[in-house]
Amino acid sequence: MIKNILHTIFTKFSSAALGFLTIILISQILGAEAKGEQAIMVYNINLMLMFFTLIGNSTLIYLVPRKDFSSLIIPSLIWVLFSAIIAAIVFIFVLKSGVFYSIICIIIAILAALSEINQFLLLGKQKITQANTLKFLYPLISFSFILVLWLFDRFTKVEDFILAMFIAYFISLFYGLFALKDEYKNIKLLSKKELTSSFKTLFSLGVTKQTGYIAQSMNYRLCFYILGFYCGERLVGIYSNAVSLSEAVMLFGSSLALVQYSSLSNNDNDKTSKQFSWKMSKINGLFTAFALLVLCLLPQNVYTFIFGEGFSEISTAIRILSIGILPLSIASNFTQYFYAKGNFKISTFASIIGLVITIIAGLILIPKYQLQGAAFTATLSYFTTFAIEFYFFALKK
Repeated sequence: MIKNILHTIFTKFSSAALGFLTIILISQILGAEAKGEQAIMVYNINLMLMFFTLIGNSTLIYLVPRKDFSSLIIPSLIWVLFSAIIAAIVFIFVLKSGVFYSIICIIIAILAALSEINQFLLLGKQKITQANTLKFLYPLISFSFILVLWLFDRFTKVEDFILAMFIAYFISLFYGLFALKDEYKNIKLLSKKELTSSFKTLFSLGVTKQTGYIAQSMNYRLCFYILGFYCGERLVGIYSNAVSLSEAVMLFGSSLALVQYSSLSNNDNDKTSKQFSWKMSKINGLFTAFALLVLCLLPQNVYTFIFGEGFSEISTAIRILSIGILPLSIASNFTQYFYAKGNFKISTFASIIGLVITIIAGLILIPKYQLQGAAFTATLSYFTTFAIEFYFFALKK
C-alpha cells in the first residue's frame, strides 16, 4: 500500500511538474491570448473525452475484480466509436466549429479515451505501477516535443501544441495495449445477450458516475467559456493559469484518493473503509492547507517572472481560488469512498448542485467583476460541493 501511494504521488508530481513547464512555455512564448485559445481547445477535447468514456470510466476499477475483461472492454470500445460520431455531428453541424478543428479534437479525444480506459483497467487489476507509467507518458512526451520545437525556434503557434498532444496520446495508447497484452489476446466475442447485459451494467454505474464527473468538470471549467464570452481570450489565459496553479496543490490529495479508491474497491467492510477515508482526508487537508499558504504568500512579481508580463493579474485570482480549493481537495476523499462502495449518486448530486451555483454566480459575477468574478464563482461552487459530500459522509447515517 505505502509503495503504491509513494509511486502514485511521485508520478502525479512529476506529471504536474512537466505540465507546469508546458504552461510556462506556452505562456512565455505565445502570450496570454494564445494561452486562452489553447485552454479553450483543451477543454473542448476534455469535454469530448468525458462523453467518450461515459461507460468506460473509473467504474472499470470497481468492476474489473467482479467482471470478465471482455465484457468490460468491448462495450467501452463500441461506445467510444459511437459517441465520436455523435460528437462530429454536434461540433460540425450544430456548433459550426469547423470541419478540420472538430476532426482534430475528436481524433485526440479518441486516443485519450482509449488510453484512459486502459489506465482504469490496469488500476482495477492493482497494476498501479503500469497505470502510473501510462498516465505519465502524456505529459512527458508532450513536453519533450514542445521543448524540442522551442529549442529549434519552431514553437510559434497553438497548432504546435495540438501536434504534441496527438503524438503523446498515440504513444500512450500503444503502451496501454502492451501492458494489457495478455488480456487483449484472450478477448472473446460476446453474444447479443452478454453484450446487452454488459452495456446495462456499465451504463447503470458508469453514466451516473460520469454525469457527476461531467458536472464536476463543468464546475471547474465553465467559467472559461463565460469569461471568454464576456471578457475575451486574454483573461481566459490568465484564469486558466491561476486555476492550474491552485489545483496543482491538490495533487497530493488526488494521489491518495486514487490509491484509496483502488484499495476500497476490494474492501467490503464499510466501517474500516470509512475510517481509512477519514484518515486520508485529514492527511490531505493538512498538506493542501500548507501548500495553499505558500502559494498565496508568493508576491506578484514571482508570477510575472514565471509566466510573463501579460499575466500581472494572476495573483489575486489565485488567492481567491485558494479559499475553495482546500474544501474541494478534502471532498475528493469522500468522493472516492462513495465511488468505491458503488454509490455514485451522492457525488453526482453534489456536482450538479455545484454546477447550478457556477451558472448562476458566473452569469452575475463574471460580467461585472471579470477575472475576480470567475474566481469567486469557482470558490462558491467548491464550497457547495464539499458541504453536500461532507453531510452524507460524516453526518448522515
